Amino acid sequence: MKSVSMYFSPTGGGEKIAKAIRRGMGESLDEGTVPYIFVVPVYGGHMPAIAKEHFADVHATDDRPAVLAVVYGNRAFEHALTDLETFVRERGFCPIAAGAFVCEHSYSTAETPIADGRPDAADLQAAEDFGRQVRAKLLAGNRTPIHAADLQDEPSPEASVKKFVAFVQSFRAQQASAPQKAVPTLDKDLCTGCGTCVSVCPAKAIQDDLSIDAARCINCCACVKGCPAQARSFQTPFAKPLSECFSQRKSPQWIL
Repeated sequence: MKSVSMYFSPTGGGEKIAKAIRRGMGESLDEGTVPYIFVVPVYGGHMPAIAKEHFADVHATDDRPAVLAVVYGNRAFEHALTDLETFVRERGFCPIAAGAFVCEHSYSTAETPIADGRPDAADLQAAEDFGRQVRAKLLAGNRTPIHAADLQDEPSPEASVKKFVAFVQSFRAQQASAPQKAVPTLDKDLCTGCGTCVSVCPAKAIQDDLSIDAARCINCCACVKGCPAQARSFQTPFAKPLSECFSQRKSPQWIL
């Protein structure tokens, strides 16, 4: 039997990683050892609440093995992996492996590239290798649980971190005095009215008239990346500092 993939992937990067891990794990696992693969994106250093809602009905009653993975935009995954570990443990799963993989950031554009084009071939090969190692662990009868906190972020250059932290502090101060939430915009001259943005939005934030409910929008940019006419765009002050501060390539990493 094959493993079961559970992923929340608005812009597709996490889905690619989940499928690569599953390919690496292959088939012919006993029913009792077939693991669930959980893959979620990192939003602000955490597992997004909407991902928890996405998996709300998933439960296990037999300490089913779980393989955890988070995907992030080359800055840091911070608390997201431990969030995911807590989430699956509360639902009866036993985490036996955990990994962190880089995918193109949702805010990445041609002008401000952030992990542009990732996961690339090397990333997907690494995810398959991870899957093969998980398979070997299971076939050896080893279901020893892992602790996600043991997997630490790959450090970024100190100067880059300081520059980004200064930006975040300035942004928060500005928001405190004049709070404002940015959402993707629509170029009506380019829009063909195909409705793709409505269908791909995981938060159901885009109305039939193509307006966006700011209270529901999670800034995942699924509508931006998914628009076939490139009529959607998202102007965020975070794109430039993320692109400038976190251009140094980070590698996939995992624990078993």
